[in-house]
Amino acid sequence: MSVSKFREELKNVIKEPSSTTITSIKKIVQENNYFSLSDADRRSILDQVLRCYVLDIVLSKPSNLYDVCNMWTSFTIDLVRNEMCTAIMPVVILSDMFDVTTMDVCEKMFDHVESNVNVLKESQFFMACKNNLLRMCNGLNIVSEFNLENVTEYLDENHFDQTEDMQEDSIPEDEAKSDIIIEKVNVDKNLYLKFWSLQDYFRNPNQCYKAEHWKLFISHTDFIFSTFQSHKLEHVNRMDNESVEQNMHYFPKYLTNQKLLELQLSDVNFRRYILLQFLLLFQYLDAPVKFKLDTFKIKPEQQEWIKNSITTIYELINNTPPDGVRFSEVVKNILQREEQWNKWKNDGCPEVTKRPPTSDQTDMPAPKRRLRRNLGDVIKNMTANNKVFLGDPELTKLWNLKPDNLEACKGPERDFLPSFDSFFQEAFEQLDPELCIENQYKKVNDGNFGWRALRLLARKSPHFFAQSNNPIHKLSEYLENMIKKTMSKEKVSINQGSDKHVSPNKEFKKESVIESEEVDIAEGIQDENENENNIEVEDKNKISKQIIDQVAAKIGEKWNVLAEKLGYQPDEIEFVKTIKTTPLDQATYLLEVWVEDAENPKPENLIYILEEIQLTEAANILKS
Repeated sequence: MSVSKFREELKNVIKEPSSTTITSIKKIVQENNYFSLSDADRRSILDQVLRCYVLDIVLSKPSNLYDVCNMWTSFTIDLVRNEMCTAIMPVVILSDMFDVTTMDVCEKMFDHVESNVNVLKESQFFMACKNNLLRMCNGLNIVSEFNLENVTEYLDENHFDQTEDMQEDSIPEDEAKSDIIIEKVNVDKNLYLKFWSLQDYFRNPNQCYKAEHWKLFISHTDFIFSTFQSHKLEHVNRMDNESVEQNMHYFPKYLTNQKLLELQLSDVNFRRYILLQFLLLFQYLDAPVKFKLDTFKIKPEQQEWIKNSITTIYELINNTPPDGVRFSEVVKNILQREEQWNKWKNDGCPEVTKRPPTSDQTDMPAPKRRLRRNLGDVIKNMTANNKVFLGDPELTKLWNLKPDNLEACKGPERDFLPSFDSFFQEAFEQLDPELCIENQYKKVNDGNFGWRALRLLARKSPHFFAQSNNPIHKLSEYLENMIKKTMSKEKVSINQGSDKHVSPNKEFKKESVIESEEVDIAEGIQDENENENNIEVEDKNKISKQIIDQVAAKIGEKWNVLAEKLGYQPDEIEFVKTIKTTPLDQATYLLEVWVEDAENPKPENLIYILEEIQLTEAANILKS
């Protein structure tokens, strides 16, 4: 007997599944035992015969499909227990039925699955069927792989034909008879292409983790949200709920004809489908998925955009009749359950136990008291982790945010001192004689301002502690003197385009631009003006601004090597990096400060250093 004849005999026997059928199958196997087939091969042949036969029955659409499902599932379970087919066959038969059956019938068939849960939990079935059952019950597979073959086809830009307004004779009969006027959206090429291109992101959400795709995605999404917000479905409010429910249909695939999009955008269900797709996508992007790559993470600004978009979506759902608010609550509940489902998968799919229902709560046993941990063990454990236990959970948490109190006080968020330019700017501008501000209105004559200014100078200005034998006669004169001395140097960084405050302790010894000898503060404004005049005298050998720009362009990224040769400290080099972003700006700033600070800023000295660090092109500019 050939294998094909063996298969035909099996097909004839299983037409009426029962216990006698199993006996008949065993008899056929014994009669054909001279085949050089292993037990696994015989099981595979019977598996294939069963699948094909049951699939033909289901496709014939019998009226009692639920009974058919019950009969064949029970029959395959008996075959597995008699070791005549593989252990996975009951679930495979169910999966085939679900694939070719409508959703309303599938809901009934799930009742049969739940009734056989205890059977499928048996070790004989569970080890072979658990992954298939999980895939069958979940919308996504267990490893979070997306169906990339589910491509939504639509016209591209080259084949798009701008549609003309629909003629009256092309209006459907139901719509023509309706007295309700439906406001339609004007669909152009831009709207059509942006709308349907979003389906590719729903098909493969991992594209959103790439910068170029994300930028295009948010552009299209904002455009679609704007379209939905500008086109409200007010005509639905004028329809009764019964007529709305009659118009609700389910379609497994979108129709992408350009002439239909105008009507689809006015359809309640269609709009809800699209908005739900956005919510599912946003939930996946920010959800901790076990099988997601480590690189698939979104940035804080992306999270903020997603948060605002979710708020917009729920507002659109609430404003979409009928029962928009109720529908919104149902959606939130479903997404919350999806988060729990995802957490369960991330935890390795642990067994879910249900608490048995009780009719009388008084019969419930008293809850067991939780054993208190020994205080000594708690303190020992906290000490081992370099933490302090204070007895109260909130105090313990607050204290251990920063175990080192001194480091916590040194944090940048604890620095409340204002910057020089922000605090003294107004007072410095008032010293300009052209403004003609009376002395009584100047900030230097304000006692409160003077007290705060002295505290700031004591913290940040080295001139505050300059030695002098002459007392300060008037606070306002002293402040004018100090403001001129400090802010005149701050203007250097402002003119160079610096958008941050330059700390006097970290700005390449800016205060040393003033002559090195100590200035007697009490000598008055006259001595200060003389010092400023001396600073403004330009040496004939001083390098011009034009030459500095040309040399800086040749130095480029090697400016930090030059800075080390010029004697600047690492913290001073890091400070330049914080106030200037590009290597060209950093090199220019370095040269300008060196020309101001150096005791002998002659071109010859700079040429020697540039040649030493192999920057000959920059040195040649200074030689010319």
